[in-house]
Amino acid sequence: MLGLYGRKIVEAQTAGLPKHLYLPGPRRGLWNAACLSPPALAASQGGLILCEAVIDALTFWEHGHRKVTTAYGVEGFTQEIEDAIVAAKVRTVFLAFDRDAAGDRGAGKAGERLRARGVECRRVLFPHNLDANEYARKVAPGPGSRSRSS
Repeated sequence: MLGLYGRKIVEAQTAGLPKHLYLPGPRRGLWNAACLSPPALAASQGGLILCEAVIDALTFWEHGHRKVTTAYGVEGFTQEIEDAIVAAKVRTVFLAFDRDAAGDRGAGKAGERLRARGVECRRVLFPHNLDANEYARKVAPGPGSRSRSS
């Protein structure tokens, strides 16, 4: 399966250009499916991080969090992703969607669907109007902190 994702990183870049861009058509597949495999699940008692966009999931990955996947956009939480989470017996999902009106709605919908299937959901609250990637780029780790964790 092939997918393509683009992210505008400079707000002044090309007026009218969307911030996130996916190829047309339905979203399919599971980004980082290995995080839902039995060895990965057994390695940690922590939950799964579900991001709104691929760039945010990659940001968590870069900082050492391997149990992370993406919903392919605010309306991109597919039945395939939901079924994979439930089949993997994930107990807790951390909803790391953007902290804006659209992200709050998307996280609410995904959380509602997962809770209906017995999965505990917790909302990651970034500062208003930031996402995981923007937050990580703006915040430097404090003295003595580890740059990676699992």
